[in-house]
Amino acid sequence: MNGSAVYLQPAFVLQHRPYRETSVLLDVFTRDFGVVSMIAKGVRKEKSKIAGLLLPFSALRLSFVDKTELKVLSQVEYVDSYPLERLALYCGFYVNELVQIFVHKYDPQPEIFSCYERCLGDLLLGERIEQALRYFELDLLQEAGYAVAMDSEANGNPIMTGQRYNFLADFGIVADNEGLVGGETLSILAARGALEGRALLEAKLLFRKMLDGHLQGRPLKSRDVLAKIIKYL
Repeated sequence: MNGSAVYLQPAFVLQHRPYRETSVLLDVFTRDFGVVSMIAKGVRKEKSKIAGLLLPFSALRLSFVDKTELKVLSQVEYVDSYPLERLALYCGFYVNELVQIFVHKYDPQPEIFSCYERCLGDLLLGERIEQALRYFELDLLQEAGYAVAMDSEANGNPIMTGQRYNFLADFGIVADNEGLVGGETLSILAARGALEGRALLEAKLLFRKMLDGHLQGRPLKSRDVLAKIIKYL
């Protein structure tokens, strides 16, 4: 990041935590600067007018001073909110955790920012929550530079219905009679079609394997919480 200040940058709060007596530390996903860590001074005071704005799933415009690795928040403007509830809420936290892992600090990712905003809108509708997660995972992997073609094997052969496939890290999609995903599901993913039934389950298994390959054993806290919550919904 260059310059001493950034003005009214489109952003979403990914995570916030108390800092000292009256301040808050924020991890913020910005459109033009990637993930940014900053301090919001004094917002936990009783008379603070912006504390209620600095929450996840609210579209904001933030101004901040760029003096050190930890930026200082100077202005907040509210734009819109995505009041997620129940399952959608926990899925939102899962999406936030993925962004924090795959988007590097101060690395501009405007396309991922747009995908993130679209995903929140889909989660808010609450009609195809799992499908929204799967396509966000696909978008995130592609925009982060881990793209894998869904319409052809790693060797260039076209995907065939009736054939099973697997994913091999650092190689891609390969034919495998015992593979975890069918050609029908890959064709749906390539066309961004509706994921239902078997295709929805296979897409989940495929993207989990792809994500885990890049996480290198790092656990996703939100994934464990989400798995437990689903049992009671």
